[in-house]
Amino acid sequence: MARRIKVFLDTNVLLDVLCEERRPYSEASRIVFQAIKSGLLEGELTTQSFLDASYILCRGRNNPALSERLLRLMDFINVDSIDSFNIREALATPKGDFEDDAQYACAIEGACDIFLTHDQELIKQYKDVNPHIRFYTPQEFVAKLKEKS
Repeated sequence: MARRIKVFLDTNVLLDVLCEERRPYSEASRIVFQAIKSGLLEGELTTQSFLDASYILCRGRNNPALSERLLRLMDFINVDSIDSFNIREALATPKGDFEDDAQYACAIEGACDIFLTHDQELIKQYKDVNPHIRFYTPQEFVAKLKEKS
């Protein structure tokens, strides 16, 4: 069996799926999550994304409905910690925003093929850094998947 494409999901892509109201371009993110859930792709997030999304959506308050949704996501998405290695890597080779640098280090350590984000600055900073990981917005990635099928 061929290896599945491993997709790293930036926090803004997670927010597309968790937000009750539709965000611009959220439909493409939902398609990616469905492909991960069905086993067509392998997905990876960081604990930082879970924490940031929870804080953004709930302003630090406990929200049982969101907690349940996050628990269900953990059934089919890899959730990795940003560890001291990733932080050291981010501090040693800064490209832009420190949080983005740490997320990128985690994606590299996880051997991800694709990094999905809406952050155009992040894409610009990293697109030519490593030939083994490609950067797309969810919309661009879904369009590429449709081309191949």
